[in-house]
Formats: sequence, C-alpha cells, structure tokens
Amino acid sequence: MLDIPIAFRFFLWHSRGAIVATVANSKKDFALLAGTFLLGLGALEAVLNFFGI
Repeated sequence: MLDIPIAFRFFLWHSRGAIVATVANSKKDFALLAGTFLLGLGALEAVLNFFGI
C-alpha cells in the first residue's frame, strides 16, 4: 500500500519541471507556478495522509 503514494510522488516531482517550463515565460512566472504546484502537492499529501492512503 505504501508503493502507490511513493510512485505518485516520484512522478509528480520529476514531471513538475517539464510542466512548469513549458508554461512559464519568465523567472517570476516559473517561481509562481512552481510554488503553487508545491503548495498543492503538500495539500494533496496531507489529505492522503489524513485519510490513511
């Protein structure tokens, strides 16, 4: 059961750079998008941890 969240986290961490780099036009946009993504990822992990998944 522990393999799914670890694999999911691995995929998200390694794909975030490619996703943000295609959308961002400047360093400020890159930082804003990356920060928002990391905030959302932290919230998702907190919810998954809260429900025991």
